[in-house]
Amino acid sequence: MALANPGGLVTRRATSSDCTELAGIDSVAAAGDHARGVSIRRWCEQGVGTHLLKATEARCTTPKLFTSTNVSNHPMQRLRQFGGRSPVGLLHGLDEGDPELFYRCPNIRLRGRADHG
Repeated sequence: MALANPGGLVTRRATSSDCTELAGIDSVAAAGDHARGVSIRRWCEQGVGTHLLKATEARCTTPKLFTSTNVSNHPMQRLRQFGGRSPVGLLHGLDEGDPELFYRCPNIRLRGRADHG
């Protein structure tokens, strides 16, 4: 198992053929439930990024969690802004000509604990 990619997990944006294939292996959609097929297509069109980021934040055990993305990565910037985050820093030199934007994700659980105790 590679440390950079434990379990060999690969993520990518779903394509229309992925939606068709998923509907084909989903027992409810495959049985002819049109609404389920529509739901599967909607799920493929929506990103799972928000859910992954929320899950990461929820499991964070430190008072601060930082995420980052390149200035050229507009979809990730929109995802972070949609999640109510604003950039807190910019670092040049990681990727030549494409600075890295950093976002701070406060851990609500730990922040609340510190405020009350």
